[in-house]
Amino acid sequence: VGRLFAGDLGYETYVVPNASRNSVVAALNRLALELKPHDSVVIYYAGHGQVVESTKLGYWQLGDADAKDPSTWLSNTDITRLVGRIGASQVAVISDSCYSGSLVAEQKLRAATGPVDPVAVLTRKSVVVMSSGGNEPVFDDGKQGHSPFAWNLMNTLRQVQTWQPGGQVFERVRFAVARELPQRPQYGASTAAGHQPGGDYLFESRQIEAAR
Repeated sequence: VGRLFAGDLGYETYVVPNASRNSVVAALNRLALELKPHDSVVIYYAGHGQVVESTKLGYWQLGDADAKDPSTWLSNTDITRLVGRIGASQVAVISDSCYSGSLVAEQKLRAATGPVDPVAVLTRKSVVVMSSGGNEPVFDDGKQGHSPFAWNLMNTLRQVQTWQPGGQVFERVRFAVARELPQRPQYGASTAAGHQPGGDYLFESRQIEAAR
């Protein structure tokens, strides 16, 4: 079952349950139309994935995909192209699926070794991708209904007191997952989608007022 989550700095959340290929494309196009440079967006996909050995090209297999018909899958190339149209200055794609490491093929990112100036980071376009594993099957159950990757990501984000660069968040998730399982999350920049050198996604902790 494919699901896609996205939200911006206005704290709107779009949920696409049992997402079809067309509904995911429509959701990404909606973000491209609505988001502005001051916005920040996280796109979270939890579902099936595949890679074609002959081409090494990865795919999302959405809710309406035929496992035997690649023409029904959504390719990494199309995902990158659609994400590249989003005008937000901060874009993070998190893919919790088998073979999702094929999305992180351009440029790996790691935690900064020195102080990070958030103002300087925010002046750059940042398009990052975090995957639950490499070019390998990944575990999708075992943590109170969540995948081990999703569980550790949520636990790590709960510990962010003010803000933290994505590279540091990723390193904590990577080590936590690797302690439990033989799968290796990946983190990198998508220059093809517009990432600029020196950029990173900044995860920030804020209190959200309950709707009245």
